[in-house]
Amino acid sequence: MAVPDRASENRATARDVSPENTGEPRMVAGHRLLRRIGEGGMSTVYLGYDLAGNRPVAIKLLSENLARQKEFVHRFYREGSLSQELVHPQIVHAFDSGYDTAINRHYLVLEFVDGPSTHAVLGHLGRVPLGITIRIASDIARALAYLHANGYVHRDVKPDNILLHPEGSAKLADLGLAKLIDNSSHLTSLSHGVGTSYYMPYEQALNSSLVDGRSDVFALGATLYHLLTGRVPFAGSTHEEIIRLKSRDSFHPARFVHPDIPLAVDAIVSTCLALDPRVRYQSASQLADELEATRLATPIPSFVWDHLSSPGRHTLEDPSGPKTKTDLKVFDPPVPDPNRLTDLLLLPPASPEACAASVSR
Repeated sequence: MAVPDRASENRATARDVSPENTGEPRMVAGHRLLRRIGEGGMSTVYLGYDLAGNRPVAIKLLSENLARQKEFVHRFYREGSLSQELVHPQIVHAFDSGYDTAINRHYLVLEFVDGPSTHAVLGHLGRVPLGITIRIASDIARALAYLHANGYVHRDVKPDNILLHPEGSAKLADLGLAKLIDNSSHLTSLSHGVGTSYYMPYEQALNSSLVDGRSDVFALGATLYHLLTGRVPFAGSTHEEIIRLKSRDSFHPARFVHPDIPLAVDAIVSTCLALDPRVRYQSASQLADELEATRLATPIPSFVWDHLSSPGRHTLEDPSGPKTKTDLKVFDPPVPDPNRLTDLLLLPPASPEACAASVSR
């Protein structure tokens, strides 16, 4: 069953809520909570202040109704541990995690990114300008290359999990669904199709233990398509319908939606979105190289969440009701089409010559 995923769990909103007005905790593990800045199905995020470190931080508190469910607690701490272990300029860093007995809550202390998610920007602009999109995708491809080089696959790349830093870079957030490549952890047992319907590849919908780095390449390609066109490439109204469309390997090319998209960029997106993983870019590094080779990237402006409305500043609306389709979050295994259960998803990468031949067809 698909459930809505309406908000990023680590992004600021235009309607910040102070804890003193809600009866929520004021302190967590030596950190003062200043205001609520994001809320999702799993957690609530606050802008906090690290009294010892003298710095702003993001404090994520696991929802109380999930605190007794081992799978979600495990995912919560997994995000914290991996975000501390994997240090990269394009990955949101974690400083600490634990359980505060004074308030009886599980918490993560994260790097504070004073900017919106790309999902929020989409909700405001409809489409993201080409040069900014290329820069965002390139930054995230480099983050994924680092993640994959360390043996992990993200499994939930999407606009909500890409934050825009005011200094002009994009950062990948939420490693809670990340898993070791070629390793079946008990996290997979949470669902065969864990992830987000609009962005996950077909093989991940069938069984999330089948994924590798090329699965993240697909998800980033779907995100790139969404940023460029303002639409998702496979726009079904239910998880099952979306996956059925993907099984047919059929979508309107980005240039079909907006002819102003350059041919080279359209080809990059289409390669990412191939049903057969062997036809996609075989690494996130290869994708980043292709994006950078277009020489189309431009600096990311400072989409800072603030209350300024002076001319020339990029001020954003409340993203809680974006002008894009609500993401479908999946935790139940889909019913696959038996006609599409082929062995190709389990095969090793094909040679570059075979990939080129497949694209030319």
